[in-house]
Amino acid sequence: MDFCSVFKPAMPKSVVGTACMYFKRFYLHNSLMEYHPRIIMFTCVFLACKVDEFNVSSLQFVANLHENSVEQEKVLEQILEYELLLIQQLNFHLVIHNPYRPLEGFLIDLKTRYPALENPEVLRKAADDFLNRAALTDTLLLFTPSQIALTSILSSASRAGLNVESYLTECFSLKDDRETLSQLIEAIRNIQNLVKKYEFPKIEEINVLKQKLEKCHSKELLSTARKTGQMMILPIPYNL
Repeated sequence: MDFCSVFKPAMPKSVVGTACMYFKRFYLHNSLMEYHPRIIMFTCVFLACKVDEFNVSSLQFVANLHENSVEQEKVLEQILEYELLLIQQLNFHLVIHNPYRPLEGFLIDLKTRYPALENPEVLRKAADDFLNRAALTDTLLLFTPSQIALTSILSSASRAGLNVESYLTECFSLKDDRETLSQLIEAIRNIQNLVKKYEFPKIEEINVLKQKLEKCHSKELLSTARKTGQMMILPIPYNL
């Protein structure tokens, strides 16, 4: 997320959302101990740029690493090496439906069909923040993009002290469909709870995990394991 937020030229939100989904889906079936998350993350973003038609050259892409030319070339080689593997692990399902587009749709709908809210644009900033936080959780894997986008609208309105709950019954024609309305409200509450419970890891925790990860990927450890006949035990992947 940090790499994408400072990327030049500015990266569209849809590309960020697509890259996050690629990353999560890849590690549903693979281990961090086998594939280093740093290079997989770069590969996910690189592929997302292509799929979402955000046209940047490979040299422009690695220039955002702010590393020396040798390191940039090394990373580019790794990205190109892992790109096909990533596509295969995604089962060639590359089109991602992000909650960012439904968010725009809901804002337009609020402007045209919900006069009770004078200026829906006041909800945009907090709604965007909600979606960015949701991207760090498993929300994108568990709920539909439209449900997540709608939750971001309601959450933003709540933070602004605005009540737009009647939008669900008036504009969604759910006033007489209590069962569907109840299911939608339950999904919204579950999404809010997932996002609310998420806590950003502390720097100390990140450093400890980095050390463990680098130890797993160190050439010395792999070389020793081969010489002694020992094998690293990897977590067993599961299928959806």
